[in-house]
Amino acid sequence: MPLNDVLLGELRSGLPRLQGARVSAVLPVYRTVIEEVLPLLPGLPDGVSLTLGTDQQVQVRYGSFYANATLHPDVSLRPTPVVTLELASQLVAWGLQRAPLPSFVRLSGRLVHIWLAEIPALGDAAPLWPHVASLTCRSTAGGLQIDARLHVAGAGQPLPAFTRSPRTHGDRPMTEGRLQAWLRHQVETGLPALTGARIAGTVPLPVTLLNELLAEAVADAAEGRSAGTSAAPRGGPDLAMLARMVRHVRVDAAPGVVTIDFAVGADG
Repeated sequence: MPLNDVLLGELRSGLPRLQGARVSAVLPVYRTVIEEVLPLLPGLPDGVSLTLGTDQQVQVRYGSFYANATLHPDVSLRPTPVVTLELASQLVAWGLQRAPLPSFVRLSGRLVHIWLAEIPALGDAAPLWPHVASLTCRSTAGGLQIDARLHVAGAGQPLPAFTRSPRTHGDRPMTEGRLQAWLRHQVETGLPALTGARIAGTVPLPVTLLNELLAEAVADAAEGRSAGTSAAPRGGPDLAMLARMVRHVRVDAAPGVVTIDFAVGADG
């Protein structure tokens, strides 16, 4: 099994072997990246554009229609993650109530609630939501900055309640179509869309999982060497590229578990 499949399998099962892990991330969302990604999101009407201003200001355009709103910085996480925008105009709010909005967008007066767990493009992130401790979005000169903290509950600790909505017919997860191609291109070119991103954390890694990851990494490397230029490797991540992003790493070993304290950054 390729290393990439092992990692995706662990994610999709809710990270059961990473109990006790704590990770914090600072992720820039640049205006140019939004312009690239927005048309790739399944479920979003063609022609929708999003402009980010200062002081949490957002403008959404769809044809000749436009709406100004203020983005609430704190994302509500329980029972399900919801981003909230407050429309500047009550008249626009009345108009939107009669518009064919995507199923993951809901209105309450002048408040527009975007239910992240119901966005088809974020389907693969569903097992992560119960582990998200905090999530904020704040305006920057280049767009937005997302600050996130994750804590994978340890053995005996109950997971926070999380409501997962059923996927409707025609929804597609992030791993399909044009968005997948965009993500693959990002990985192949060194993640330019994440320039300035920083991730740090402490992850207790069971020796059984560590051995599994190492075995698949070696197999990926061996197949890549044997394939030469005539075939593609097994699809694992570019370990050399990831190594260049490491800013700090410390490893502590105890019986049955290796704890990794790390910090990585994408400098572009």
